Amino acid sequence: MLDWQIPYYLIPIPYSLLPTPYSLFSKMFNLDFPKGTEIDYLTKFSGWYIPENNRNFKLTVHLNSQPYASLLHGGYRPDVAVAFPEKKYASHSGFWGEILLPENLKPDTDIKIEIFIDQEEKILLFQNQFKVIGKPPKLPTRQKNFNLEKILICPECSQKAKPCNAENCSVWIRGNTPHILQLGELPFIKLTETETTHPYSEGILKVLNQIGENGIVLDFGAGNTQKEYLKPNICYLDVQQYQYTDIVCSTLKLPFIDNCFDGIISHAVFEHLPNPFITAKELYRILKPGGLIFIDTAFLQPLHADPSHYFNMTVHGLRQILSDFEEINSGIFPHHYPSYSMMMLIQTIWPYIQQKEWQNRLEDWHAFLVQEGDNLDIALGEKGREILAAGVFFAGKKN
Repeated sequence: MLDWQIPYYLIPIPYSLLPTPYSLFSKMFNLDFPKGTEIDYLTKFSGWYIPENNRNFKLTVHLNSQPYASLLHGGYRPDVAVAFPEKKYASHSGFWGEILLPENLKPDTDIKIEIFIDQEEKILLFQNQFKVIGKPPKLPTRQKNFNLEKILICPECSQKAKPCNAENCSVWIRGNTPHILQLGELPFIKLTETETTHPYSEGILKVLNQIGENGIVLDFGAGNTQKEYLKPNICYLDVQQYQYTDIVCSTLKLPFIDNCFDGIISHAVFEHLPNPFITAKELYRILKPGGLIFIDTAFLQPLHADPSHYFNMTVHGLRQILSDFEEINSGIFPHHYPSYSMMMLIQTIWPYIQQKEWQNRLEDWHAFLVQEGDNLDIALGEKGREILAAGVFFAGKKN
């Protein structure tokens, strides 16, 4: 357990917030959940907000007038699009996230929740007074054979990664999980997420087998790891907090001391990095000499922002990004074959097709690929599969 004391200036005091229990500051905003004026210690927040333009903005949650959490915006809401056909951005107006309240809040305490648009200036969308009910959730734990505190540092001040008052530091704790974030970002939580991340690929399993149970491995962008893949020698990192996330991190400089991992694995993450070149150098820095790295990333895949999607890569591009490492192998695996790429494309665009003729045609194509996709991959040959691959991989080591 990480023995960090959280400086909660968030201890609430009872007060009368509003003349009415609900205040809505924009007609283009709606909070679907939670309903009413009671809130549990772990609560999902969801609804929709239609922006006036497509500029970047953040939705942030304040607890008792202090920044506390972020909400992810951009979810597909066909119901909102139907209700507001004249609004250009209504179809992707959904937002969601979770709020994990501090354990030292007592039941029946009144708290204030506010939701802001955070861009050049903050705009208040919602505020309400809630009564805390229930009790703090018992978060799952697992066995670990590494001490996270010994290898963690704050990337800004290079001190022990704990909540501090340095101007450029942004270190938060939710539950017992550190969130080391870019300045201005707030924790994003998905503790109740039920959909798990894809299984480890054959390339990752090979690397884990080579390193063995005594070596410490970083799963960079682990997502919501399936229980059968939880191992005591793996540190699970992501930009969002799932139930088994060891550390949340969004900073370009990684919050680890030099040469601390025997291996690094990453599956379907590098396309989501704003600067993969810097990240690759950071991964090189924290990997021990002789340590192994395995990266699997997207090539011909549609946009899948969770929360962002930046760069798809060819195998040549991935080699260039990871050029500091000695290459052991690179290319594509069967799960990268073109039939999967084509099925992903159809599945992604399907919800946006309104014409019945195209819906039927895409459904037929998808059904045909499910049945005959293997034969297509064989017919394409090695070079054809490389040209149309859904993804690529790189296996290497640090000299």
